[in-house]
This record gives sequence, C-alpha cells and structure tokens, in this order.
Amino acid sequence: MRRLPGWLCATALSALCICAYGKEVLERPRIGLALSGGGARGAAHVGVLKVLEELRVPVDCVVGTSMGSIVGGGFAIGIAPKEMERIISTTNWNEVFTDHPPRNEIPMRRKDDDYKNLFAPEFGVRGTQILAPKGVIAGISIESFLRDFTAAGTQNSDFQKLPIPYRAIAADLETGKPVILERGSLPAAMRASMSLPGVVPPVESNGRLLVDGGIANNLPIDVARELCGDVIIAVNIGTPPLKRKEIGSIISIVGQLVNLLGNDSVERQLATLGEKDILIKPELGDISAASFDRASEAIIIGEQAARAMSASLQRYSLTPDAYARLRKTQAAKPASLRVIDEIRFEGLQKTNAAVLRNLINTRTGEPLSEQKIGEDLRRIYGRGDFEGVNYHIDDEEGRRVLVIDAHEKSWGPDYLRFGVSLQTDFRGENDFNAGVSYKRTWLSNLGAEWSVDAQVGRDTFISSEFYQPFDEAERFFIAPYGKISQNTRPVFLGEDQVARYLTQQFRLGADLGISMGPWGDVRVGPVYRRINAEVNTGSPILPDFKSDGGGVRARFFLDQLDRPFLPREGYSMVMTAERWFDKEAYNKLEGRATYVKSFGQHTFSMTASGGSNLGTEIPYFDSYRLGGPFRLSSYRIDQFAGSNYALGRLMYYNRIFNLPSPLGNGVYLGGSLEVGRVASILDKRDGQGTLKSASVFFAADTFLGPGFLGFAGGGGETSIYLMFGVPY
Repeated sequence: MRRLPGWLCATALSALCICAYGKEVLERPRIGLALSGGGARGAAHVGVLKVLEELRVPVDCVVGTSMGSIVGGGFAIGIAPKEMERIISTTNWNEVFTDHPPRNEIPMRRKDDDYKNLFAPEFGVRGTQILAPKGVIAGISIESFLRDFTAAGTQNSDFQKLPIPYRAIAADLETGKPVILERGSLPAAMRASMSLPGVVPPVESNGRLLVDGGIANNLPIDVARELCGDVIIAVNIGTPPLKRKEIGSIISIVGQLVNLLGNDSVERQLATLGEKDILIKPELGDISAASFDRASEAIIIGEQAARAMSASLQRYSLTPDAYARLRKTQAAKPASLRVIDEIRFEGLQKTNAAVLRNLINTRTGEPLSEQKIGEDLRRIYGRGDFEGVNYHIDDEEGRRVLVIDAHEKSWGPDYLRFGVSLQTDFRGENDFNAGVSYKRTWLSNLGAEWSVDAQVGRDTFISSEFYQPFDEAERFFIAPYGKISQNTRPVFLGEDQVARYLTQQFRLGADLGISMGPWGDVRVGPVYRRINAEVNTGSPILPDFKSDGGGVRARFFLDQLDRPFLPREGYSMVMTAERWFDKEAYNKLEGRATYVKSFGQHTFSMTASGGSNLGTEIPYFDSYRLGGPFRLSSYRIDQFAGSNYALGRLMYYNRIFNLPSPLGNGVYLGGSLEVGRVASILDKRDGQGTLKSASVFFAADTFLGPGFLGFAGGGGETSIYLMFGVPY
C-alpha cells in the first residue's frame, strides 16, 4: 500500500483535531457572565472567577456594572483570577480614592498653597455664582489605577475583539437610562460605570454625562444574554439598603439612593433567569461598598458562594484539554508598545497646549510606555486646571496619534477657597484666624495668575499677587505683590506676659524667580514697606517703631514631602535672606530643613531650624519667635522673642486608623522631642540657656486641615495645646 506523505498526514491530523474541538465547542451552550455593582463588595466576583477556573466552566462573554465592570473587564482582557486577587488585595485603595497625584509631581506654585490656612474644597466663581465641583473625588487616581489594571487591553478599542467579548454598563445622567459601552477606552468605560453621582464626577462621552450604571441596570443579565448567553451565570453582590442610623453623610445618602434604584433593576433582571441559568449570591454581611480594606475577606466569601453552586456549575464543565485550549485563546496578550508619530491635546479651551507639552516625557518616534504616559497625565493633572485627564490612540492613515484628553474644570478657571486656624495653650493665649482666597488662572497664554488672600483674626491681612511666567516651560517668572497687615504678639518677661505688641504694615514688592518645576523655586526682589509698631496693651516696656523704607528679600524653597502635614516620606528646605534699609539697617537669615522617613507604620520626622541677625540689631516686631506647639511645646505661644535662635525637633507618629479619602488621610498618635536656644531681645541675655520640651499628641490630617491635641512638659513647664490649621 502506498504511504501518504508526512506533511499530508500532519495536515489531516490537525484538521481532525480542529473539527473535534469545533464540534465540542458547537455542542456546548455559550455562557454569559453578568456581574453586579456593589463597590468593595465586588471583590467577591474574583472569588467566583477562581471557582469557575477550578471547575473548568467556560465564559464566552462578560458584562458588568460598576465594580462588576472592573472585575469583568480585567477577566475579559485575560487577567487570571489569581493575579486579579493579588492586585485587589495589595492595592492601596486609600490612594486610589485620593484626588491628588503624587505630591512630588505637583508644581511648586500649587505646593505653596498647601501652607495657607485653607480647606481642601475648592469652589468656582462665575459672575455672582459660586460653583461646586461635580464630585467629592476628582477621579484622576482612579483613572491611573484603571489604566495600569487594563494595560494589556488598552490598545483595543472594540470590546467585541477582546479575548472575551465584554460590555460595561453606565447610566445617562440626563435620562437615567442604561448605556451599554461596547467600544472606546477600556479604563474610561470602567470609570464611567462606577462614577457614583456626587462622589466621582461623571464621564463625558458622545454628548452624554455617564454615571454609575447601578442606577439603571445593576445586574445586566439581559445584556449578557443578548451578547452571547445561551446560559447566564449571574453574580449578585448588590448592597442591601442602609438602616436609618447608618445614613449620616452625603456619601451614604447618595449610596442609599443608588442602592434603592439598583435593587429595583436587579429584581427585574432576576425575574428573567431560567432553569439553565445559575445565580450566585455571596452573603457578604456587613462588608459595605466602601470596605476595600476587607477585599480579601470578600474574595473568600465569593469562593464559598460559588462552591455552594458546584453541582449546577459542573453541568457546563469542559474536559481539562478543551478548557486549556479555550483559556489559551483568552489569555492576556502583551500590550503593544508601537511608536507614537504625533502627540495631540483635545478638550482645551483656555489652557495652552504648548505649556502642557513641557510636562510630558513621552516623545514621538519612541514606543509608548504605559508607566511614562501615566506619569505624564498625573503631572498635567497636578497643575490644578483639570477635572480629568485621559488618553487614547488614534490610527490615522497608518500614523499613530497619542491624543491626550484634558477636561478643564467645569467650575473654573476662577477659584475660591476658605479656611480657619486655631491655636490655644489653655493658659490665656488663644489665636484664631479665618481666611478666604480668590484666584484667577490663565490670564495669559503662558499661564498668568492673579490671587487675592484675606484673613481676619490674630493675623489680619489682605494680600495680592500677580504671577507671570516668561516662557512655556515656566522656568522663569515675575511676581509683583502687595500686602496690608496687622498682627498682635504677646510680650513676655520670663514666664509673665506683660504686654501685647501691635504691628501694622504695608508692603509692596516684586520677585523675579526661577522655577524648578515640582522640586522648588528661587525668588529674589526689592520690597518697599511702611511700618507702625507699638505696645497697645500692658506695660510700655518696648518703644514705638515707625519706618518708611525698603529692602531686598530672597527665598529658596525645596519641597519633596509626600504630604504637607504628617508626611511619611521626603524632605524639604526653605531659606530666607533679608536686608532692610530702615532708619537702622539690619539683616535676617533664617532656614529650616526637614527629613522624613517611615519604617512600616512608624514615621520619624527630623527638623532643624535657625535664624540669625548676622551681627545687626533686629527690631522687636521682626524678631524670631519660639514657644508653643512643636516650637518648644511646653512653653507659652511666642514666649521667646530673639535676634538669633536655633531649634531641633524629632517627631514620631503612627497612623492608628484611616479616614475615608474624601474626609482626609488619617488619625495619628505621636510624640516630639524639642531642644532650642534663643538670644532674647528684651534683656540682651543669651536666652535662657538650652530649652527642652517633649510632647505626646493625637493628630488628624483632614480635608479641613491638620489638627493636633497634645500634652507637653519640659524646663519645669507643662502645657496642654490644641491646634487646628497650618502648624509652625
């Protein structure tokens, strides 16, 4: 018998295998997976996916709402359930739900605002209207997380062509009807599907404002059935309605409304399930939609719920070989790193694209890096002009165009912020200030800004500055300013307060500066001032001081702290030099350096500061001050006034529990050791020798500002202090 050629035998064998596999696939029903929304409870979906993998249950399409869209989208692009479990369990969700990008990527001008006594909420001004942001959380960090999470699928804008066909469900904010997202940016679709109204801003898409799909269709069984499902596996993790005592904030109120609307849609969807379909309902108990710290627990509960349905699920199990072949076609593929031929900005109205180009490191002619473009987008967002920044790739006649979608704040470009500060040592020294700040941005093509700050209280003032960059990279700038102020300071002889000193001052100056981007800046410029200082209460122990003159002021500011208050990592340094040509000329040189390092949950902060008169005579109103919280905490506020001083401080603190990201960063327990010297102006002695203090404190870093309550002792003195607002 004549033998067939080897290649023909191989071809015939392959054909037989393909036909057999095709027959196996055709004979089984197509299975659609429908995943409901429910915030952090959605981590249970990952547990369900793990069991589907173990039982070799195939999934031919997946549809999800809110958190279900995120888990479902990750599965659709080929992320294995165990890898998804690792990502969800190890993600710092507090950072994901925090507005700000890493602080070392924020321009120095924005960091300067951190040290004003202002609340975090920012309002817009348009005519006589005050406008609020669209959400408590801007969502930029959420978008960054979703881009990283979906890196393997971001090059495919047709969700039908993902390894597993996929749909995300959002809701049209105008009509309340469901919107099926089937193409476009995958992270943007997920972001739209989970945008809780009033908490996360809506996503604009094709003229619609899209919000959390839980409002319209929280368990999209119908969409999964239409997409591919002969059989539907539905996973319902929806949050049960809150009890009255649990409803206490705007976020809980919004969440309750979404839950109630979502539950109605879920009941309608569940009524469509047939005998072939399977419903998995993890019993998540008191795990709330915000309990991301319990994600690992939710995953386990999801596994348990799926295993309880094993008998029903195993009806659809494939053989090991068949399942392995199927999953091989559904595996994540490495993201394409093809070169970019052009970079284009869209959505800009006031912002100059040339200025933004100086913030990005992605270059044409180079492969696109997800990490690099993510860092670029965070730097753009860090300017403070945008409520959202995203990107997509357009293929235009063979050219790849990176399109950066930068959505300017709908409540901008003029902004208003408010703030208060409070400080007391419970021994008669009480300081209170209330302030407001108004800022107009993009007054020129190079990004000029005009700001007005006003405050009343212990330190009353009104100030104004016009900031004008000279180039698109904003490396050089000029900043003319003016300030009218009045403040009072206590006068102490030893431990006794004998008077209060009132200083009224008018300043007019202009700084020329060099910006080092997010690192810091250098300023120098002339200043004219008019001063009237006198004792207004108590013994006339000090002479009146009147002056009408000028001087020169220089400042170097370096700031790489990860947070302005209670930081965990980083360093900062500020140095100021002044030369005044009053009736008696004098000099001032002051500096402060801080280094912060954390070891696990333990944070240590070391600060050294000092000031010198450089051998000249400093008038009392302009003296250096020590005393009060963290500046010799056991002593009275501003108890020491000197012409020279030195202060060292070591702080330790540990975050004892987190605050929800819209409310702040956390609550801390800590302590400080402080040592200093001061050359007293009043009695001309070399201070009181070395002064020492130690304190223990509770602190909270909130959206209204930092707060401290502590007890201090040292040098024979004890003190209880309360401080809210920018610490010294």
